[in-house]
Amino acid sequence: MSGEEDKIYADASQPATLIDGDILIDCLTLGDAVVALDHLPEPRKSAATIKVKDRVFTTSEIDRLHHRKTRSA
Repeated sequence: MSGEEDKIYADASQPATLIDGDILIDCLTLGDAVVALDHLPEPRKSAATIKVKDRVFTTSEIDRLHHRKTRSA
């Protein structure tokens, strides 16, 4: 895979939870969760995950996240 196939599209405005070991940090948006993840020390950062609804993104998936605007009805 390369280019567009490697990207994971997600709505960055959706609420998300940063999972840092036993610590759950509720964030207003997926974008906020990614920023909070970026501020973690390296050993914790590489082990953390982000949950959006029923989907849990691993560290390697978080690095591939790309914002996609939701369509208005």
